[in-house]
Amino acid sequence: FNFTKEWLVAAAVRYEDYSDFGSTLNGKLSTRYKLGNYVLRAAASTGFRAPSLHQLYFSATSSLFQEGVISNSGTFTNDSRVAKLLGIPQLNEEKSKSVSAGVTANWGKFKLSVDGYFIRIDDRIVYTGAFTGSNAAGASDQDKEIYQLLQQANATSARLFANAIDTETRGLDVVLTYQDRFGRGKLRGDLSATFSKTNVVGDVHASDLLKGKESTYFDRSSRIYLESAVPRTKVNLSLNYSLDKWNVYLRNVYFGEVDGATNTIADSQVFSAKVVTDLSLGYAFTKNVSLTVGANNLFDIYPDKTNVGGLRGAGYFLYSRTGQQFGTGGRFAFARLSLNL
Repeated sequence: FNFTKEWLVAAAVRYEDYSDFGSTLNGKLSTRYKLGNYVLRAAASTGFRAPSLHQLYFSATSSLFQEGVISNSGTFTNDSRVAKLLGIPQLNEEKSKSVSAGVTANWGKFKLSVDGYFIRIDDRIVYTGAFTGSNAAGASDQDKEIYQLLQQANATSARLFANAIDTETRGLDVVLTYQDRFGRGKLRGDLSATFSKTNVVGDVHASDLLKGKESTYFDRSSRIYLESAVPRTKVNLSLNYSLDKWNVYLRNVYFGEVDGATNTIADSQVFSAKVVTDLSLGYAFTKNVSLTVGANNLFDIYPDKTNVGGLRGAGYFLYSRTGQQFGTGGRFAFARLSLNL
């Protein structure tokens, strides 16, 4: 509804009924206000996500490389006997609340967009750490039965999907664009940046049977995967210059530092920030035929290598599998001929 020519308000309501999870009612309220060359906007909403099919029903036993050791790990469903023994309940829906606010500005040659956001997710579904039973003489009946079930599945550990944690994500997105004539040609520059941080809040949702095993239910490695195994800062600067039939494109991307996910504190490693450069040169022979030559990752940049041992394992993994900023393929040179019909 347009209250005035400058002020717009929008609202939405959504009702869903799931045979497995009951009903849910969610809504969103957003507003936009024009103020000369500026536009102010804000929104608030609630959300709902039912567990996916594979989170509900997938089960398998596979060989995994964990902390330098190869083991057979089993994935069990939430209605399995293993889940019952551990006190892990049936999967429920994830619930979320989010708010955002932003501003856009148009200063002719310059355009700016800034948006901040906050997202809270309750009962977030995660893949648990590896539970192992025990056949020792002093082991509990619970651990002995888990051990026997794992033996039947040809596995040494069990992992499951569970509503284990609550999380909060805060972020800021900034985009600045400049476009103008430069000499005889046209220059366009785009600077965009994303700053985001996700944190686990509160205690792990562990049952009474898992008291004291919270560090396995949601282990250190899983926390790193969630909070810091991908860049929390990413900045992209691209320049495009066109002159007659020629076109030059240059892009620099800054990837912030990441952590390698591991449960062993001694193997912890931080992979430093990197800048990756792409460059291409294009020429249009006709309106419909053009040729472009260039290189992605022009300066052949690689992530930091893993330390000997630890995340490198037995020497198989020169680059981290658990903390990724960008690919490990190095420089990629190309020539592309385009035909538009």
